[in-house]
Amino acid sequence: MLDNSLYNTQEILDLLVLEQIGPDRYRGQSHFMGSPNVFGGQVLGQSLYAAAVTVDNRRPHSLHSLFILPGNHRLPIEYEVERVRDGGTFSTRRVVAIQEGRRIFVMSASFQVTEEGLSHQKPAPESEDPESLASNLPTWKQRAASTNRPFQPVPVDFRANHNGDIFSSDTRHPSKRVWTRAPIRLSDDPLVHEALFAYVSDYGLLWTALQPHGVKMGDKRLQIASLDHTIWFHRPFRMDDWLHFSMESPNASGGRGLCFAHVYNKEGVLVATLAQEGLIRLRPAA
Repeated sequence: MLDNSLYNTQEILDLLVLEQIGPDRYRGQSHFMGSPNVFGGQVLGQSLYAAAVTVDNRRPHSLHSLFILPGNHRLPIEYEVERVRDGGTFSTRRVVAIQEGRRIFVMSASFQVTEEGLSHQKPAPESEDPESLASNLPTWKQRAASTNRPFQPVPVDFRANHNGDIFSSDTRHPSKRVWTRAPIRLSDDPLVHEALFAYVSDYGLLWTALQPHGVKMGDKRLQIASLDHTIWFHRPFRMDDWLHFSMESPNASGGRGLCFAHVYNKEGVLVATLAQEGLIRLRPAA
């Protein structure tokens, strides 16, 4: 039976749908994720939604974004879309997210008419069946209770293929594999799945860069924040089917960590690739 206290799926789906306030201008609400700053995945998902609703009959194939300033979770965010170009098969959009008159995030996205072409992919790594793995969510809820913090529900399930979870692992290897899936049946609208994927793509990816250094969630020395984020959409997918995130961090230097993820469906088809660089600064202990 579904434990509704663990999930906020419908709340996030509603959050990703924006209000139009003018020509190519939209407003999105913010929500609390346990931090005074807006969750980066929220801005990613809302920006993709804003861009996509200005494009007809084309699906996103890439987005490239920069986090400029932290957003305030108590305030809405306005999104301005620039229709850069509409070509024969591709459309380009630029989105600027604004809060209190300040630009906090910018994104460029490209959309393409669906077409056939040459096809190959990196093979999926071997993995356990997600149905045989325990969900990480009950552990997160117990951890929150043990530290007298409120538990923040999430829109999807997370099941890690290693000792630990998406945020905290005992391994010193700069890689991890995580299964994820929405716990309820979703609409057939592709934008619902794409926007939710963008939201979820900011969960735990950057923490892969901390694993070789034994730094975990709760370390009081840690200052961590997303700096940029890229998604390439390769093939159709559904967020209410299992997706396998194969993550790795090839480099950390200069107070920054670089991470990649190849995302496969349960049949081993590569559906998307992610890249993210973020701040991973360690300050002296107080």
